[in-house]
Amino acid sequence: MDALTRRPAVLWLVIFTVLYVFAGGRWGIPVAAWLAPVFAIRFIRDSKSGWRAFFWIWLAAAVATIIASHHTTTLHFQSELIEPALFAVMSLPILIPFVVDRLFHRRWASGGPGPFWLTFVYPISFTAMDFASAIGSPLGSWGSLAYSQAGSTVFMQLTAITGMSGITFIVSWFASVANYAWEGGFQWSKINRAVVVFAGVILIVFGYGYGRLALVEPGEQTVQVGGFSLPLREVGSMNDLWKLGAEEEYHEAFKALNRRQLAQVRVMAQDGAKIVVLQEVAVQGLQEEVAAMLENAAGIAREEGIYLALPTGTIVPDGQYENVVRIFDPNGEVVLEHYKFGGAQFEGSVPGNGVLQIVETPYGKLSAAICWDADFPDIVRQAGAQDVDLLLLPSNDWFEIREIHPGMATFRAVENGMPIFRQTGNGVSTVIDAYGRVTNRMDMHAEGDPDTWGAVQMVNVPVGSVATLYPKTGDVLGLAMVAGFFGLLAFAWIRRKPERSKSDSTTTSPPDAM
Repeated sequence: MDALTRRPAVLWLVIFTVLYVFAGGRWGIPVAAWLAPVFAIRFIRDSKSGWRAFFWIWLAAAVATIIASHHTTTLHFQSELIEPALFAVMSLPILIPFVVDRLFHRRWASGGPGPFWLTFVYPISFTAMDFASAIGSPLGSWGSLAYSQAGSTVFMQLTAITGMSGITFIVSWFASVANYAWEGGFQWSKINRAVVVFAGVILIVFGYGYGRLALVEPGEQTVQVGGFSLPLREVGSMNDLWKLGAEEEYHEAFKALNRRQLAQVRVMAQDGAKIVVLQEVAVQGLQEEVAAMLENAAGIAREEGIYLALPTGTIVPDGQYENVVRIFDPNGEVVLEHYKFGGAQFEGSVPGNGVLQIVETPYGKLSAAICWDADFPDIVRQAGAQDVDLLLLPSNDWFEIREIHPGMATFRAVENGMPIFRQTGNGVSTVIDAYGRVTNRMDMHAEGDPDTWGAVQMVNVPVGSVATLYPKTGDVLGLAMVAGFFGLLAFAWIRRKPERSKSDSTTTSPPDAM
């Protein structure tokens, strides 16, 4: 128990654990994500036994993640044990940056803060792991450190240039610089270079964010967009019928609900909506039932002269279902058909190809994706690269992620410089402008009547794309961090201390004096 024999080390571990609970997940506080790794690094560096320290950090991170992210993945619908096991495994990569940081610190900073360049070891390593986990995960970018800063609109403007990796690097670098100052005894003469450089970068980043928001000009064009979600209690009752095996009653109930939805679409169109968006899988049924609904929807779009984004969940014979959103134009023609890509393997739906389609309209370029698709920045980046003026994002969440998921979508708006209309069932519906600011928000769980249409939005949305660098450069910074990580490993290997040979360690006795 060498790692825990000193009281300060125990204190740093406890502080890290508490802060990590609030560094993301259901109770995310942005500042907690900045402070948590400060104490994790301190604990690792102060511990005599590296392996034991790594175990305690992993255990602390796993427990904190399990608490903070309880019921935030679809896996909990399958089993209460699968999700905690997943979080425990996903917490393992967090050890790698600490291992590398401890290695460099022990070798090049013994007895003090060491050279200034050491402050880059941890942020490069952590950003590389964070980026690699996001691009290699079927969950998409879920769990990225950058999402802890959702709501920090000024800071988030950095993603218009760097994507999420810029946010992750800055937050991680702060932890490293804080420990550099700590090990320098907070003596200005020892730490001034690191503090001045970091403070300068922070001023540039936040100055850019403030300036970008201050220079926002009113949109030249707006369009009235309407949306609504299914009644919570009614959907719950129908799901109970399905679980009980009453399939005939389930289908009859949904057919009645589907007809009422189309009637509500007509009402919103007559109230002035030029575009109407429904929640993910708003229309559900067998193939012939959905086909009839599509025909009726085309008629309403044509009669009312609107664009209608209609998401459907079609039960197909092989046991899967098709999770699709279609856009009807004012002529009643389907001008866009998008199959959900994100999470299809978990949800049992027919997977889409991940290619976004674009529709030219009098209101600019429209595109559409579905819920989990927006957790994959490379997919949504296609819209930014084609200067989409408004992304329609029908979604379906649940109570535990009602704040997390819409917050993640704000990053896609900033990265790609486009407004997003997110109509969500069983969660929070939002309208997000091209700078990540939420201009309208409707929380179904805070509304008073679960028997009526939920999250009804009728918003005059400014449309138009804003030029950003990210769609052009993509994840260059993230890839650079991965390259930098391997560069650090190569450097450590090349500059490793050679082992002393036996001949060097064996001393010979001097000849006897004459």
